[in-house]
Amino acid sequence: MVTKQAAKKDVFQLFAEKVRDHKDLVSRWAVLQETRVEYFRGKDFVSFLRNHPELKEILESDRNLEVEDIANVLLRKNLLVRCDRVVKTVRPGKKKLSTWPAHLEIFPVSSFNFHLRR
Repeated sequence: MVTKQAAKKDVFQLFAEKVRDHKDLVSRWAVLQETRVEYFRGKDFVSFLRNHPELKEILESDRNLEVEDIANVLLRKNLLVRCDRVVKTVRPGKKKLSTWPAHLEIFPVSSFNFHLRR
């Protein structure tokens, strides 16, 4: 018999895999601690879930959670890792930072808070 908490963990695992495999979530490759990883931006995750509310149905009893709460659960369960760019200065001759940095580092605060500008 599977406990309720174990079943809930499986639901978030399934959700994370479904989101990762979905073609509409824009992602890129980068280097994180000498390992190649696939990553997406937080604001892209928010807009992706707003455009695909049917994916929340996988979460069963937690399907009514806000996007920020879902992301925090995924972070707590280590299904997501919050990262930041390594190089935070503009390269000579450039005017702005790259939208998709090639090198990432783990961000020390592991909570997701994204406030949309309206």
